[in-house]
Amino acid sequence: MFTLTISLDSLAVYIVVADIVILLTYILYIFHKKRRLNKSIENITEFITEYFRNSGAEVQVACYKVEGNNHFVIFIESQPLKRFRYSNILESNLISHIFKITGNVVEKVYWRFPVPLHNDAMTTLDGDNLSSDDLYIVEGHALAKAQAEYKVSEVSWDEFESLKKENT
Repeated sequence: MFTLTISLDSLAVYIVVADIVILLTYILYIFHKKRRLNKSIENITEFITEYFRNSGAEVQVACYKVEGNNHFVIFIESQPLKRFRYSNILESNLISHIFKITGNVVEKVYWRFPVPLHNDAMTTLDGDNLSSDDLYIVEGHALAKAQAEYKVSEVSWDEFESLKKENT
């Protein structure tokens, strides 16, 4: 038979209890930090969604924390709307509003404008088979078509004079 006898003096008990308290405090600190991060991400995502919903645009938002500092990166996905053409101007307002409302610093904003492709309608250079309900996409294809017709070539001076007379 084997017998083990352990004698603990009061100093050893205090050290063990202090270690357990420190370990539990650290675990609680980690959980608090993670909960605060999730709350910040939720606040930013909710704010941006409501910000665009008030303007009538439906967006999907994803937010991530940048490793190494307390800054965030935002990914915004939306339909290709004409009002987002100058999204860089909108970004600065959005970043300042997020800082005022939530107190979090947004480092970068990335935009994604997926264009839905239909199996029955293919976009061609001449735009014959183009069928889209979005006027922004139709305008873009019309502009691309107009730019495709622009050609530059060398002509003789006589041809230039005749073209000049035709246009005036």
